[in-house]
Amino acid sequence: MYRFRYIQFIGLIFLFSCDFGTRTDIKAGPQKRLEGYISKSFSINKVEDRRGLEDYLTGPTKTRLTSWSDDQFKSAFVDSKRIFKNLLIRDVKEVSEKVVSITYELTYIDQKSNAGAKVTSRKVSQMTKLGGIWYISEVRNIKEMIEYTNELSLP
Repeated sequence: MYRFRYIQFIGLIFLFSCDFGTRTDIKAGPQKRLEGYISKSFSINKVEDRRGLEDYLTGPTKTRLTSWSDDQFKSAFVDSKRIFKNLLIRDVKEVSEKVVSITYELTYIDQKSNAGAKVTSRKVSQMTKLGGIWYISEVRNIKEMIEYTNELSLP
């Protein structure tokens, strides 16, 4: 009897600790917002999905994306043939109460080339809090490494 009550108690604690997806991405912290943007960028299927990406951006990054033609956007996101592999947050620095700098590594397979290259990009993203919501305001590339899987080389 007590064992059953104990299991019920543990179950209730577990249920109350879960948020069941009620916490929306828009209210998330800077890391989760960055992860949301990257996830969405790899799941773009049509040019009309551009608006979903713009919701994560502000400042120069939003200006750059909105200034692209539909063909440029399609080439970069729809036709890119990228397969997400990994996102690793390396460093998070609070610059001020409303600005956070996140250094991260993004790894994906680029299938545009016949070899299927593995690309690892190290980037720094500046996140800015506007109206209680974190936005990507600037992104800079630090380093990019490309590993060709089936590339032949001569000595």
